[in-house]
Parts: sequence; structure tokens; C-alpha cells
Amino acid sequence: MKLNRGQDEAIKHGNGPCMVLAPPGSGKTLIVTERTRYLIEESGVRPDQILVITFTRYAAREMKERFERLTAGKNYPVTFGTFHSIFYGILKCAYGIGANNLMSEKESSVLLQEVLDQTNIESTPEVEDEEELVRELLREVGMVKNGLYHLKDFHSKYLTQDEFAEVFRSYEHQKKELKKFDFDDMLVQCYALFRKKPEILQGWQKRFQYILIDEFQDINRVQYEVIRMLAAPRYNLFVVGDDDQSIYKFRGANIQNILSFEEKFKDAKVIKLEQNYRSTGNILNAANAVIRNNHGRKDKSLWTEKGDGEKIQLHEFDTAYAQGISDTQMDYCINGMGEVLNKNMVPIGALLEPTDAARQLLNLSSDKKLVSVEKESESADKTQVGIQITFLKDGQKRYLSMIQPWGKDGIWVPAEAKEVKR
Repeated sequence: MKLNRGQDEAIKHGNGPCMVLAPPGSGKTLIVTERTRYLIEESGVRPDQILVITFTRYAAREMKERFERLTAGKNYPVTFGTFHSIFYGILKCAYGIGANNLMSEKESSVLLQEVLDQTNIESTPEVEDEEELVRELLREVGMVKNGLYHLKDFHSKYLTQDEFAEVFRSYEHQKKELKKFDFDDMLVQCYALFRKKPEILQGWQKRFQYILIDEFQDINRVQYEVIRMLAAPRYNLFVVGDDDQSIYKFRGANIQNILSFEEKFKDAKVIKLEQNYRSTGNILNAANAVIRNNHGRKDKSLWTEKGDGEKIQLHEFDTAYAQGISDTQMDYCINGMGEVLNKNMVPIGALLEPTDAARQLLNLSSDKKLVSVEKESESADKTQVGIQITFLKDGQKRYLSMIQPWGKDGIWVPAEAKEVKR
């Protein structure tokens, strides 16, 4: 496999902190898996001392499978996982907690509703119903934890500062009485554990001497602080991300983790992967022209050897998303998906808002001839949807299969699709 100069430099980076700025289509997954292999087979690092972290279970599983294919089934005991799964494992070792101690999103909602019923709330939040208030307050509770805020510094959008503080403390107290952890506790409790018990931290520092993190632009403060503690004192921390893709500030992501990386980690190496293997020149030139106007970013300019390609087409629609998507929009989406699949066989995803619009696309697209999209499965908590896309290529029926993360905020998040044989 021929690597470009930036990819080769990233994979062969020695010890110490390194940040790889990897825009879409620059081969970031390749970098993470190849570097993991390089550390083991070329640098002599014990595989059980390597930790690879990404954001979703699906991404972690895909990363692990790709690494296993790369290493020809040698079964190296590298740890792949999400922040939550890794931190949960640490808490499990320290406190002996199990699945029965974890609260589902529904259980968290029920408990917070009980807390609200027991609290004297004089505010009149502008929400549609009680369920929306509970959902939004749970999100704010998560923001406090993920951002490591003091309650006196956090201002709720829905309650007064005193009301929110009372609700927060009561919710946390009742969880403690029930010996339960919610989703965000896996992060903040791991942070607290490492601060209170340095001997436990030292044990995990010895275990994971090389840490690789994907999608670094999306991490929040508590994730950053735990990783910073875990990487010490060697700081063999290898992070891959793109500040221009940081869109999850509303979920606690902090772009300063990338912008201040060199300041926080002295002697850190920064490598830019600017060659794009996915898009044509016209697309990249348009992207560069837009994104360079942003403030607070690492300067980079994407380029490709694929040529200029077709000119970009702009389509505007009058219909808002609030009531779903119009027939015109639907036809454009479906036909576009069919053309891309037939021409290029590239990964397909959708970003539709709100949730009913995404489901509308799934239902109506099955009537189209170019592409057939079928929902194969849906997780119990409705956070993930299994989808199969059937289409014709070179006169033969082909299949794509993917797991679509279904975001908490009603957004159908783009996911990669892979061809499967039937």
C-alpha cells in the first residue's frame, strides 16, 4: 500500500504526543490501524499496552475488524473501545459495579421526573410538555458533568440557578441511594476516581502506555482531563481529528482541545493530512473557500489528484423540514443516492432533521426503482437502525449494509456503508 508523506510520517511517529489533522477522505482510519500495527510489529510495543478509543460502538467495532484484517488474524490483544466502555471497565475494576448498576435513559428520565415532582418549581419553562422538560434538563445535567462545571457557574435555560442546583443535587443524591450510574457518570466518576486514588491511576498508566484517539475534535472536557491523566507521565498520546468538523459544541465538545494541543503538550508534533482521496477538485475548492473564513482553526488546504470533476450543483427547496420533506426533495435525495451508488460505490449516509423526515425517506424510497432502502432492525432504545440498501451496478443486484446511529436530538447521523455478499 502506497502512503503519502504525511500518512507515512504519522504512522511512524515515535514516542511523545502527536496530533494528526485529518479532514474527511484523507485516510484517518488507515492511519490509526496502520500505526497500531507499526507500534507492535516495528517498534516492539506490547499489544496489551495499546489503547484505541473512538466515539461509537459501531466505529470501535469497525476499527477493530479493520485492524484484525490488517494483521492477518494474529489476534493481538489491543484494547479497542469507546470512552464510555473503557471508563466503565475502569470503574468496574475499582468498584465492582455491573450492568445492574447502570441506568437506562428511560430510568434516568423517570427518576428526574420524580425529582421535579418533589421540587418546588416556580419557573415556567417554555417547553411543549413535561417530557420535553425532563429531556432538556437531563441534557443540561450531562453538560454540567461533561464540562466539569461548578453549579454556581452553570445557567440553565429552563430553571433558575437555585432551582436547577436543587434538582441536580437531588437527582445525584437519589442515584447514589439507588447505587446507580447514568450514562454521563461513567465519565465523571472515572475522573473523580483517578483524582482521589492515584495508585489506581498509576496502575492504568502502566497498563496503557500508548493511547490513540479518533475524532479528537468531538471530545469534551471530562474526557480530555481523564485522557490527560491516563497518558501521563509518558504522554505517548496520538490523536486524530479535524477542527473544521467540530459540530458538537451543544453536546459538550470543546474545540480548544485541538487548538491548544501544542500548548498543553510540550514538544507535540502536528501533522496535516491535506491530500484528499474521496472528492474532486471542484468540491475541495468550494470547501476550502467556505471553511477558511472560520475563526479559530488550524490552517490547512485540501487538494486531490482526482482532477476537477463535475461542477457543483446547488438545489434550493421552498419546503421547510418541520412537516417532513417534500416530494421534490425526496426525488432529489433518492435519485442522487442511486446515481452515486451506480457510479462510484462510495459510502452513503443521510443527515435529515427531524427524525420523522428520516423515517419518511426510508419508507418512500422503497417505491423507487433506482434504490431500495429497507430497515432491517432497530435497537430497543431506538438509537441505532440497521439498514440495507439494494441497487443495480453493472446489471447486477448489489447490497449495502450499515448501522445508522439515531441521535438523541432527532438527527440521523451519517454512517459508512459496506458492501455485503448475498
